[in-house]
Amino acid sequence: MIQRLQAALSRDGLLALGVTTAQLPFLAELLHRQVPMTQDELSKALTIDPAATARTLEQLEKKGLVKRQVNPENRRQKLVTASPRALELEDEFFAILRKASDTLVEGLSDDEKETALTLLDRIMANGMKAKYGKKG
Repeated sequence: MIQRLQAALSRDGLLALGVTTAQLPFLAELLHRQVPMTQDELSKALTIDPAATARTLEQLEKKGLVKRQVNPENRRQKLVTASPRALELEDEFFAILRKASDTLVEGLSDDEKETALTLLDRIMANGMKAKYGKKG
């Protein structure tokens, strides 16, 4: 529910950048990591079906926001990176997400925010461990 609320609060700003809320996690992960990732690594990092990842990356590539190229170490894989255009939009992209996050935690003390993030990180790590057998 919190993810859907943040997406709803971010929607208009993201659309102005040409990014849908469905594309948000892919672009956020690529911009955050800023290193090439395989499509499989990206799917696992986001816990999203590989076929859905491929479709979304194709849309982002058509918009000029990601680049996909054959992995020289394994020609059956594609490496994905944020495009130069996406890097130009990075500050504005994350500012939109921060504004939505700030709205969601309005009225919480710094200690409460830190506690909430710590608990959510632990919950996420438990889920990743259960799904993939390791910490997220």
